[in-house]
Amino acid sequence: MKQNLKKINIYSNLLNDAVDSFEDFNSVSNSLEEFSSALKSDLDVNAFFKSKTIEVEQKINLFSNAVSSSMNEILFEVLKVVIENDDINLISHIANNFVLLSKEKLNIAFVDVTSSADINSSHKNDIKNSLSELINKQIKINFEIDSSLIGGLKIKVDDKLYDSSLQTKLENAKSKLVGV
Repeated sequence: MKQNLKKINIYSNLLNDAVDSFEDFNSVSNSLEEFSSALKSDLDVNAFFKSKTIEVEQKINLFSNAVSSSMNEILFEVLKVVIENDDINLISHIANNFVLLSKEKLNIAFVDVTSSADINSSHKNDIKNSLSELINKQIKINFEIDSSLIGGLKIKVDDKLYDSSLQTKLENAKSKLVGV
């Protein structure tokens, strides 16, 4: 396991060193997420890359033909080394460690915004820009819908939750009234 941690750190540090902007981070992060997801969800892809009977060159050729034009160049090169070293099982760990390193380096926050209904793109941009200014960080934002919310928003910034939903306000008022 200690050897794997060293490898994870080496790969993720290489990727982190290669990203100098939020756009670079998004590109690498999204591609890593897609590749990791493909490995998890498609058993044929997973079996192909983990196979001991298929030559490494064949794996790299297929990988190159499939993604070379659509993937960040540094990520592409790092993943080729991961495949060469038969470290494909470390991809999700590499991705997680890369995100942690880049988050600190590039001053990024991860934000989840939950609303009771769909928010139009103009309002999404307003929310994103306002939150970015408020917390003074670049943000990677995810919008979700929870139909059980009565109104308002739930905003999670990294590990901190801000809940301005009407449902929570009603529950808080109810618990205050019970004590009266």
